[in-house]
Formats: sequence, C-alpha cells, structure tokens
Amino acid sequence: MPPQVYGWQHLVYLGIVIFLMILGIHLILKYVQKEKYVFVVKITGLVLLAAILWNRISICLLRDGFKSFLPGTYCGASSFALSLAVIFLKKDHKALHCLAYVGLLGGLLTLFYPDFIAQDISFFYPMTISGLVHHTIMVFLIILMIFTGYLKPNLKKWYLLPLGLSIYLTYGIFLITILKYNDAMLIFKPILSGTKLNWFYIGMLFLPFHASFLLVWETLKKKGLIFKKA
Repeated sequence: MPPQVYGWQHLVYLGIVIFLMILGIHLILKYVQKEKYVFVVKITGLVLLAAILWNRISICLLRDGFKSFLPGTYCGASSFALSLAVIFLKKDHKALHCLAYVGLLGGLLTLFYPDFIAQDISFFYPMTISGLVHHTIMVFLIILMIFTGYLKPNLKKWYLLPLGLSIYLTYGIFLITILKYNDAMLIFKPILSGTKLNWFYIGMLFLPFHASFLLVWETLKKKGLIFKKA
C-alpha cells in the first residue's frame, strides 16, 4: 500500500524533521558566532540547491524527460531561485523578500499536505523523498535566515512580494508558451480542483496576509517581544 498523507510514514517524517529543525536552529544560535551566520546560511543554500537538483533530475529521469527540467510549481521554482539567491546575493537582498515568503508558505503547506506522497508504493521513491527533502530544507533555510537576521522582515518592503509574484507569473507564461508546459505557477489550473485558487486568487489572499504578518512582526519587535537578533 502506498504511503498516505498523515499515514504513519508521513507522521514519522514530520516528527523527525520538525525535531531536527528546532534542534538545528537552537544549536546554531547557541554555538555559532554571529559573524559566521552568513557562512552557515550560504552552506544551507548549497544543500538546498543539491536537494532541488536531485528532485528535478529524478522527475526528468522517471517521468517527464529533461524537457521539463525547469520547475513549474511555486515550491520548485522557489527552492531553485532561493538557493541561488542565498549563494550569490548579499544578505537581506530584495529578492529574498519575495522568494522567502512564497517558499515558506508553499513549503509548509506541502510538508503538512504532500499530495504527491502516494505516487509510488515506496516512501523512498526518488520523486517522493527528494520532493519532501527539498521542501524541508527550504523551510529550514528560511526560518534560519529570519532567526539569524540574514533576512529582516520589513513592512516597507511589502511591495517586493507583489512585484515578485508578477515575476513568477512571467516565468510561468514563459514555461507554457515557449517550453510548452501544460500549466505552470497555477496560471490556469487551481491548486485545489473545483475551486478558483489559481495564481490570481492565491495572490489576492496572500498579499493582505503578508502585510498583516509584517505589521505584527514590527510591532512585536519594537516591544522587544521577538527575535532581537532579526
């Protein structure tokens, strides 16, 4: 029987990775010197790049062929772009203020509801396990960036999210029109069948939620109630 969402394999995986994320963040903040935070973040970015390449190559070899090497989903595109941004760009770069939030939302949703988990009888089927791993590392990396101050949530930079979502849309159109993908970035197909939750509607819901998050974050930070390091 294939693994199921919230079956024992999924729950064990969630338990292990949540524990390791909490432990990893704790150990880094406690034992790594602040001046080495950037190095740790960039190394994690390299690990994320390796994980998303493993996932894309697995998909190409086992299902789609290399004509579909470029990721056509928010999570895949975010993992790929975020890893490169972390490796090559400076801390708190403008690009991170879109990629990180899109990646965090998509990564958490996928970890807690990986609809691809039943694609094979084995939990360790390369397309399955590599998908879970790259989402996990992406979520860990983003949380690490926020806790170490590599990424500083800022309400004044809210505009970078709608700008970035427009770039996701342009990228999706490129995949559809030039590379002949059936769909990309949820431009046509909704994330949930029978709903209107495609690119436009998800964006309209995400933008005010993101603004509210930044407002609450800055309010709590000014009162010294959260991550003074960030």
